Amino acid sequence: MNRKLFLQLVLISLFVSFILGAVIITSIRTLNEDGEGPIQNPALKFMARVVERGGPYQATLQIFETMRIKLGLGIMPVWIVGENGEVYAETPPYGPLPIEWGKLVKPRKVHGIVAHYETFELIPDYMIIRLDSYVPTFLLVRIPNSGAVKKTLLGQSVFLFGTMAASAFAGLLITFVYLRQKSIQAKDVLGRLERGDLKARFPITRLDEMGSLMTDFNRMADAIERLVSRVEDTDRARQELLQELGHDLRTPMTSLRASVDTLLAHGEKMSPAERDRFVRIIQAESRYFLRMIDDLFFIAEVGDPKYRKTAEEVDLFQLLQAELQQRDDKGDNVRPVASRLVTDTKSLKVIGDPILLKRLFRNALQNARKYARSTVEVTLERIKKTDGTSLARIRVVDDGAGIDPEAADSFGKRRTRRFSSDRALSDSEISLGLGSVIMAAIVRVHGGKIFIRNLAESGEAQSGTELQIELPV
Repeated sequence: MNRKLFLQLVLISLFVSFILGAVIITSIRTLNEDGEGPIQNPALKFMARVVERGGPYQATLQIFETMRIKLGLGIMPVWIVGENGEVYAETPPYGPLPIEWGKLVKPRKVHGIVAHYETFELIPDYMIIRLDSYVPTFLLVRIPNSGAVKKTLLGQSVFLFGTMAASAFAGLLITFVYLRQKSIQAKDVLGRLERGDLKARFPITRLDEMGSLMTDFNRMADAIERLVSRVEDTDRARQELLQELGHDLRTPMTSLRASVDTLLAHGEKMSPAERDRFVRIIQAESRYFLRMIDDLFFIAEVGDPKYRKTAEEVDLFQLLQAELQQRDDKGDNVRPVASRLVTDTKSLKVIGDPILLKRLFRNALQNARKYARSTVEVTLERIKKTDGTSLARIRVVDDGAGIDPEAADSFGKRRTRRFSSDRALSDSEISLGLGSVIMAAIVRVHGGKIFIRNLAESGEAQSGTELQIELPV
């Protein structure tokens, strides 16, 4: 905390102390005027008891006047007044009452004291004390300007202001020391963060506002650490992918180059069948490159830490039905494959991105139709969990030979070499398995799970491959 800020806080604390002191003294004055305040004057009470036990009022007051003169005290006008303002005695004779008696508030109980103040004055100019008598009788005393009573009240006011100012300053000093300590601690934590120590945190020892602020900072630091870790993991994965692709692309690039060079050098001498074979190789490798580039861009986008999917209601029944119809109409398989949707519901909605979910099911159906002999069956059902929540389970089953263990283990992971689970497929259909990586990424973004298994090897009576997808409802 710099000096300028400290001085500003001191001035603010003194100003607030002054305002509070003025409010307190004004409140005390109001209570004193109503006879309910804290004012208690022993001299007035002593005088009241002497008057009550003495003789005639005027004689008793004369005794006080004589004592005042002998002691050399200042002039203190005193009146003994009835309830209706009649003056029973005064010392020395001062004539009529100096204030309007009817507008004054009188004490309600014996020896109760009421103070009268001039406008904007904090020190009373008159005090009234009720005497113990058969009829309501009051002792009215004018407070002299230099009297001991006035000096005492003024000293109490000054003491109140001083005490409040000292308390405010002491509180400010304690706050200053506390904040300075926390400032040093904050500089240390921030310095460690700047030096790359993402584990730097504030120690939480108190549950006050400062402790709550430090807890929020620690939560923010945790989020930053997770984000940085995810960015580093993503960057590391991208570097590994580039290295792997660099090695993997040499084979198809060599194949393309060899095919092109062969056609350029010997194309005229080749038979139409030989030329057609080389052209098909070039065409297949070109399609492979384009498909792989699209898949890599998609994986990079979904895997980015800043990626946010669209959140809207998607009906899985309608989406699956549309994809099955589109696959059947397109006829994208060399073998005739029938597909059907089995479900006991006509609507099952989840919150997700319709474009991503469409791509998820499209990839799943393409793979199933590619390896199926004659049938692809899709099952959609709602599953109730033990904790009361629900999930949508989609099972895509084909009646093919079944996925082999190596392909099942690498499902959802990038492969370091081109691979096919069906040895009868052409080179154009052998890939790095990026389709399964895309499906796994989409399911992960939606908070779900994806599994694949060989039915025969899992003990089922039928053969084929089962892909199971679970999405939270």
